[in-house]
Amino acid sequence: MRRSRALKFIIAVALVTAIGPVLAAIYLAQQQGLAAEFDRVISYARSVAARSDRAVDQMQEAIDSLIAENTGDSCSDTMLNQMRQLGISMEFMKVVGAVSGESMICSTLGLHGDGLALGPPDSITPTGSRLRLNAPMPLSSQTPYISIERDGFIAMAHRSQAVDLVVDQEGVLFATFDPASGELRTSSGDVDPQWMSAVDDLPEAAFISNGFIVGVVRSEQVAQTAAIAAIPARYLGERVWTFIWVLLPIGLATAAILTGSVIYVARMQVSLPVQIRQGLRQNEFYLEYQPVVDLRTRQWVGAEALVRWRRKDGRIMQPDEFIPVAEHSGLIGLLTEKVIELASRDMVATLRNNPDFFLTLNLSAKDLQTGKTLDSLMTMVQGSGVKGGQIVVELTERMLVDASAAKSVIAAMRNQGIRVAIDDFGTGYCSLSYLETMQFDCLKIDRLFVEAIDTEAATNRVVLHIIKMARTLNLKLIAEGVETEAQARYLSEHDVEYAQGWLFSKAIAPSELIAKLS
Repeated sequence: MRRSRALKFIIAVALVTAIGPVLAAIYLAQQQGLAAEFDRVISYARSVAARSDRAVDQMQEAIDSLIAENTGDSCSDTMLNQMRQLGISMEFMKVVGAVSGESMICSTLGLHGDGLALGPPDSITPTGSRLRLNAPMPLSSQTPYISIERDGFIAMAHRSQAVDLVVDQEGVLFATFDPASGELRTSSGDVDPQWMSAVDDLPEAAFISNGFIVGVVRSEQVAQTAAIAAIPARYLGERVWTFIWVLLPIGLATAAILTGSVIYVARMQVSLPVQIRQGLRQNEFYLEYQPVVDLRTRQWVGAEALVRWRRKDGRIMQPDEFIPVAEHSGLIGLLTEKVIELASRDMVATLRNNPDFFLTLNLSAKDLQTGKTLDSLMTMVQGSGVKGGQIVVELTERMLVDASAAKSVIAAMRNQGIRVAIDDFGTGYCSLSYLETMQFDCLKIDRLFVEAIDTEAATNRVVLHIIKMARTLNLKLIAEGVETEAQARYLSEHDVEYAQGWLFSKAIAPSELIAKLS
């Protein structure tokens, strides 16, 4: 049943890892395509606004030039010649002239007799310029022009100048309008009136509306002008597919890698208990030993047994890869028995010849739930010449909270002379009052707190608190993970008895440890 559930879980996770990256690639392509089209339509609208601004600038410049040249007769030969020069030299402005009342009396094209009726202005700007959106033009009565009149002079530009852009797509619309009144000024096609209310107080906006991707941009120079560009929405699909062809292979490759990894890891998790059993039968497990030093003398006074697993192919598996699986699958008891067996084989003679040297062994929570582990430890000690006090079992702080039988098993071990240490102290949940109800011999300071010594980390004061608790309970202290001389000196100055870590030695083979002690 458990294997069936595991298989279903593997299939579910594999499907997620297979489909997820593909869906993510499609979603990302859609977002990238939309962002690209928004950028493009805003770019078009900015171009329209810039052309509109430039046309207004040129008309105002032309009027300023005529005002500066005027000596009283606005239609003198000199002024007419100036008008013609301005008409030739400017890109957007086509006609410039002089005005009397509501009529243009002369222009780039010459004198206009009784004058060309202009009609009243459509609006007057805050600066006093009179704006006409459909100004009549001599010799071109069917062509609409936009004009600006100021101080007796007028300048005209073709209404389509601002929206006369050449782009790659067909059906793109351009327009300019007054954002205050919503009045359309120029356009290259049918513009939805709702688009003109999109900017409000924003400098620009992009959105999808009525089958178009729309960009609206306010003029940076002329407050009464904003520009619109609208691209048919069908181009969005084309842009999305462009990104899909780029991103989908990446998504497929990622899916393949993730799916393969998940299946591999899942198969390992499902089959690992079987492999652990085989490894135990085929003696693939072995021990390394990390020395424990006396901080006062720097002499090796003990060692911690650390289990390792060398597979048939020579690969070394670390404890954090297989111990959780052994605990979950109920194999941890067999693994602990193997560790005690290997430690007996490796170290009994050395312990007997070095009566002040101790060996620490790590136990799991399940090892405290039966008497098997205690029996194995007593078998190691009895009749071997090894004193019970030379064996130290390490229990994690969390085990003491979770294991209801911990107290009685610990008491039985200590009755046989075996010492008990709390490993990784400070990372669990044990309070001082809880520790007082149990019987221990030693606390091990976790490497997390040792690393914080002489740093600004929030945990740098925890070491002193642990030392104080140990002194209150009359317990010995072992500091783990000591890597610097400054850490060792600090611990020694605060009367921590023992330490282990790479400053003193990495984990070594039993033969190397025995040679050192000899």
